[in-house]
Amino acid sequence: MIKHYLKVAFRNLMKYKMQSFVSIIGLAVGFTCFALSALWIRYEMTYDNFHKGSDRIYMVRAHYANEPGTSKFTPYPLMEYLQDKMPEIEAATAFTPHHVKFRLEETEQEVGMIDADSVFMNFFDIQLLKGTVNFLKSDGQEVAITKEFAKRLFSKEEDALGKEVEVGRRVCKIGAIVSGWSNHSNIPYNILAPARHSPRWGSSNEQLFIRVRERTDIDAFRTKMSTVHINDIEKESELSDLLITRMSALRYSDYVDKADVVISFSYIFYFSLAGGLVIICSLFNYLTLFISRLCMRNREMALRKVNGASNKALSVQFAIELLLLLCIALFSGLLLVEMSMSRFLNFTQIEPSSYYGEILVYLLAVIILSFLFTLMPLSYFRRRTLQETIKGNVATARPYLFRRIGIIVQLMVSLSFIFCTVVIMKQLHFLKNTDLGMERHNVANVALWNGDIYQWAEKIKALSMVTETLPPAYFPIIPTGPMMYAEITNWDGLPKVTEKTLLVGIMPAKEEFFKFYDLKLLEGEFISEKSQQNEVVVDESTCLKFGWKHALGKTFGNNTNSRQDITYKVVGVVKNFSYRSPTSKPGLIAFQRPEAQEYLLNRAGILFKFKEGTWNECREAIEKLHKEEFPNAYLRLFSEEEEYGKYLRSEDALMKLLSFVSLVCVLISVFGIFSLVTLSCEQRQKEIAIRKVNGAQIRHILQMFFREYLLLLVIAAVIAFPMGYVVMRQWLETYVRQTVINGWVYVGIFVVVAVIILLCIIWRIWKAARQNPAEVIKNE
Repeated sequence: MIKHYLKVAFRNLMKYKMQSFVSIIGLAVGFTCFALSALWIRYEMTYDNFHKGSDRIYMVRAHYANEPGTSKFTPYPLMEYLQDKMPEIEAATAFTPHHVKFRLEETEQEVGMIDADSVFMNFFDIQLLKGTVNFLKSDGQEVAITKEFAKRLFSKEEDALGKEVEVGRRVCKIGAIVSGWSNHSNIPYNILAPARHSPRWGSSNEQLFIRVRERTDIDAFRTKMSTVHINDIEKESELSDLLITRMSALRYSDYVDKADVVISFSYIFYFSLAGGLVIICSLFNYLTLFISRLCMRNREMALRKVNGASNKALSVQFAIELLLLLCIALFSGLLLVEMSMSRFLNFTQIEPSSYYGEILVYLLAVIILSFLFTLMPLSYFRRRTLQETIKGNVATARPYLFRRIGIIVQLMVSLSFIFCTVVIMKQLHFLKNTDLGMERHNVANVALWNGDIYQWAEKIKALSMVTETLPPAYFPIIPTGPMMYAEITNWDGLPKVTEKTLLVGIMPAKEEFFKFYDLKLLEGEFISEKSQQNEVVVDESTCLKFGWKHALGKTFGNNTNSRQDITYKVVGVVKNFSYRSPTSKPGLIAFQRPEAQEYLLNRAGILFKFKEGTWNECREAIEKLHKEEFPNAYLRLFSEEEEYGKYLRSEDALMKLLSFVSLVCVLISVFGIFSLVTLSCEQRQKEIAIRKVNGAQIRHILQMFFREYLLLLVIAAVIAFPMGYVVMRQWLETYVRQTVINGWVYVGIFVVVAVIILLCIIWRIWKAARQNPAEVIKNE
């Protein structure tokens, strides 16, 4: 019996090849999008969950009185302080992770290194595999490398011990081989070096992790941590608040630099939601076509019923037809996953592994839910159609109503995706091309740490690609911004004494710096050689924050007893400019003479401009210069436009994903409409023929069909556009600078979709309308 059902199901799929093909492809793409996004979400949510007791490991972060945001670095003495004061803490460790250049003979690469101690090794269960733990006491003369890293470097692990390597800027030996951990971590490492813990509270350069005891009330513990006031105990410390973040949740917190994340976690969720909507769109497309065909098969069902087929048998027949389609879609989805997996892994930077079992589970779960979802309307229309056929009644309007609802749903999803994609593209274009109030095009910076940058001043200037340079006394506005912040407690016009403080970023600058970045002077004068060290230029936002309409001659400063009084005097105001991420509010900023930040100038670089289209050539020339003259120094080289572009990586990735999904939804809707028009033509052949006999022309028949589908498009647009506007308005609110959702966006999308539908109708109706009416009526 099952074999018979499968034969009938396969014949019905083949009878309507185009409709079946569209349904299968739509479902396959939806399955693929959903499965890959679910895999991506799970991967992002399981960073560092391989550690023992990972659900109880938390990172302690802090607010500092003189720095914006939350810092991931804390002073080393905080570890012992918390262990003494917090009985909820089972264990704690403090270490410093960073990236260094590792060189072995002619091989050079950048790797992760952790400055650690035995407490770190015990906390994370790092095993000593070969060598001794003496490397922890070697004062930097020895390091340990992981087993996996040793395998990459040497044919045998034993060959690594005693080898002389260059790590960062120092030569040392490999004293041990230790166990590593997965790269599926926010703190990957290949090298362990001995830690140098500073006993000073004022030295904040270590990351502190704690493991709380089992059955600890985390909410209560988090509240308890936030009430700790280190300032009351250690005046040297500037910690103001402590907060904890679960280690596995660091990936989607501000611990990870946004520039290092391919796409933000919320956008991955949007992609998963998009995959689910594609599946819904495909299912409605399939159901609409299937129920339309069901109405055309009423005689077949009546004959089966007369010949002894039960309601159960007919239900099984239709269920098998649905399952066959879903299974073919599943197989097609797996093929799409296989075809796209390498690009997907490269795009998402997911660590390669065997994910097909997990993906298959996701797909099977979606198929089961899809099957259950579609059984209800299929059962209802199968029962109604059969009853009406047996009783001899004419077909009711129910199938046509469902068909219209199905088309409206498909068009709603398509219009929503197109609208969201267009708005994202418009916002991206706006952010990439809008005036930031400063020059970022063809601007770059080069700096050497532990290298003499002053020797390069003339050499960079002499490069044929370079058009303008500044001396090594400044820092790039993007992405570095201020290297120093001043805690401001009073300013002219402050109505009363307040304990609230403001952080103002202080950047070194002179007139040449302002002109280099094309910063617009609104009043006063630029910083020059004659300016005093406490004289500054501020921007409009800073003036607004201080409540100044006219800022010249105004002062602001710090008069706390814990430090020397600092008073700044405003001699100029520049127009607002954006140097942070588009989603970050601009900070307060002031410019002063470089001599006032002399202690920072050893990290300054050379700002330069280059000719259009020569950035790659320019970068290669400077990298070559670096290898020849300062191979051991750390080179910082970047284009400010590229760095600004990193702020928009998530939006760029989301736009690409939604563009693909939008295209799929449009194709599903268009082919669905085409298929429905085809079925309608078959059902209404006699009506079309009679209309032609009575004098109707082809254009009249086209108008009849187009008017029906245009009305459905209008209904879908009335629902989809407001929904899309609400969603995108909320998304745009996260940006400081926002594009405008113009009326042409709605009109343009509606007209384009309407034209596509019109072409689709013309293609199919033209053939049906040109048939000989006499032949049609005779065959009927």
